[in-house]
Amino acid sequence: MDRSHLRRSHEGLRADGIIKDNYPGLPEELKEFSYYYRDGMTGHVIMAIPECKLAEAEENGDLDMFECPFAVKYVLHKGYRMYKNHVICEGKYDKIFGLQMDDKWIEL
Repeated sequence: MDRSHLRRSHEGLRADGIIKDNYPGLPEELKEFSYYYRDGMTGHVIMAIPECKLAEAEENGDLDMFECPFAVKYVLHKGYRMYKNHVICEGKYDKIFGLQMDDKWIEL
């Protein structure tokens, strides 16, 4: 299966369940991070590092592997910043369950 369209943060996930997205009206700097998860629960996402995980990602040295699938609508509403060619966004993160996102942000 061709995985060339995926980011390193997608390693270990099924490639056929993730496609590159062309979300309308997305700022140019976010297009590289835009994907669609076809799992029936996630939908349109921006791969971003939660602000609360940035220090750990820096200490680790591999920022790519700290990216999480933030709902596009959430990122556009709450805001983001660019840091070392990565999107950084405020978000609640649980070390067991991962990124916690209210269903109201999800677009399938």
